Amino acid sequence: MRKSGTSVFIAVAALMACSIAVRAHAADAKTEIEEMEHKFAAATSADEIMKYVDNSDELVVFDLMTPREFDGPKAVREDFQNAFNSFKNPKIEFVKLQVIANGNLGVAESVQHMTATDPSGKPIDTTFRVTDVWRKEKGGWKLIHAHISYPIDMATGKADMQSK
Repeated sequence: MRKSGTSVFIAVAALMACSIAVRAHAADAKTEIEEMEHKFAAATSADEIMKYVDNSDELVVFDLMTPREFDGPKAVREDFQNAFNSFKNPKIEFVKLQVIANGNLGVAESVQHMTATDPSGKPIDTTFRVTDVWRKEKGGWKLIHAHISYPIDMATGKADMQSK
């Protein structure tokens, strides 16, 4: 009777230790992805952004501007280069950032507020939604999918660029 009680205690202790280790790993992954989100938002060039994205044809970005999607690193780099050509001195702050991570995959959903100027110097002030999917690879976390959008007013069909 005493042996089975000890065995049960050891099994429960082992399960608790595994559970704590899994939660610690998920917390580390969450923190790492949050850091990647902030680095991504602070990037000042397409070349810098490309350090954080997957370099395979699995990479897909649904951006605010047309076309509907950008597939693969070449198209994604061109999309981000076009954005940097359109915005001068962009500053992004996170209104909301939530990260869920499990194993080698993580999802970050956020609301981001951006201020910048256009090439003529006109101020830009906009708030948009972003959902990013991250995959842990040998070199760390890499973005494999991003979806950037505005909510729309269904009555007018116009984007709510302040996202309230």
